[in-house]
Amino acid sequence: MPLSEDDQRRLEQIERALTRDDPGFADRIGAVTWRRRRRLITSIVVFALGMVVLITGLVTTHAWLVIGVLVSVIGAAAMAVSAVLLLRRPSRGGPPP
Repeated sequence: MPLSEDDQRRLEQIERALTRDDPGFADRIGAVTWRRRRRLITSIVVFALGMVVLITGLVTTHAWLVIGVLVSVIGAAAMAVSAVLLLRRPSRGGPPP
């Protein structure tokens, strides 16, 4: 549900007041948001690539068993790494995602 014009105006006033009163804090909040967004995009891309590698490994298993299994394991590991990237907390003691 989108914000009403009045709510949007109030939110913009709050943002301007925050930037005016504490510009350092406002910059840190903006950086945290960008880092979260970048981590989300990275996790999605790694998960999708892992899925493609997993499926490729499963298809390859019909021709070459050992190679197909190794490729499938690599794909599954990539998917697991993407989940860990998405769910882990920041390492610098910042706010949780």
